[in-house]
Amino acid sequence: MIKKTTTLLTLCGIFLSLTSLYPMPPSQKPLLRTIIIDPGHGGFDPGCHGLFSKEKDVTLGISLKLGKALQKAFPELKIVYTRTTDIMPGNKTSIQDGIRYRAELANKQHGDLFICIHCNSDGHPPGHYPVQRLTGYKTTGRGKKKKKVPVYVTYWVKNTRTGTESYIWKADRSAPKGDAINQRNGENMGDSDNSAFDMAGPEAMMRGQLYEKKYFANSALFGTLVEREFAGAGRHSGGVMQRQVGIGVLQATGMPSVLIETGFLTNKEEELYLNSKRGQNQVVSNILTAFRRYKQTIEKNRNTSRKG
Repeated sequence: MIKKTTTLLTLCGIFLSLTSLYPMPPSQKPLLRTIIIDPGHGGFDPGCHGLFSKEKDVTLGISLKLGKALQKAFPELKIVYTRTTDIMPGNKTSIQDGIRYRAELANKQHGDLFICIHCNSDGHPPGHYPVQRLTGYKTTGRGKKKKKVPVYVTYWVKNTRTGTESYIWKADRSAPKGDAINQRNGENMGDSDNSAFDMAGPEAMMRGQLYEKKYFANSALFGTLVEREFAGAGRHSGGVMQRQVGIGVLQATGMPSVLIETGFLTNKEEELYLNSKRGQNQVVSNILTAFRRYKQTIEKNRNTSRKG
């Protein structure tokens, strides 16, 4: 679960136009070779809780199924998981160290897309939660000790929040993203000889800024396609968003990166859905279809830019 939201992004058409503004340099290499799948939380960090399940377990189940589905549909892909068991990635002892490990692993593996799987919470206890309402006042005590005190009634409210959301990094706090891109030493940027570039020099920094814009556009594109598939499957979609405070694991990965909130564990019905075989398979199918369309779009844009 990633705490809440701020800015809705603009329409997918703008993202598509941005991808054509910053085309990849000519290269014989496939645009998508390595996909990083990051199951949220893990180990001592359970994430949010439902009535009977923990986020770390649900995200792991969905992530492993997603990796298998991607591998089956695209055998040429290399799938890298940040964890495959119930541990903090890298067996780290703090959440921040775990976040750094996830990003470092993704960068060292030269990931072409970072997919982070999470579940959501609305901040209230799962299922039903108590709410107090002021109904009036009553007088207690006598004489000088006489006073009015509030009278409350307690009633139970059903947790009804449902739906999906996808996050990309906060663009106006993107310095770490540019640093992560440059640290990859030009990998996947079309350079035949990376040693010819001073990665601390102005040319590398300028190139990093161009790729940062492209990666932002591609992240928004993939997130939009994912949310479109969720909505088409009958799920409520909150769309693609940015947080007021940047998401560290997205900003530290030198590649397009999206965090997908697959649903609310605090809602009884959605928790059952996310823990069911049917629900997890549908989530995976939606993301797989979005990935297929994302792959087709960026490959088409590259071929179009070469013809131009």
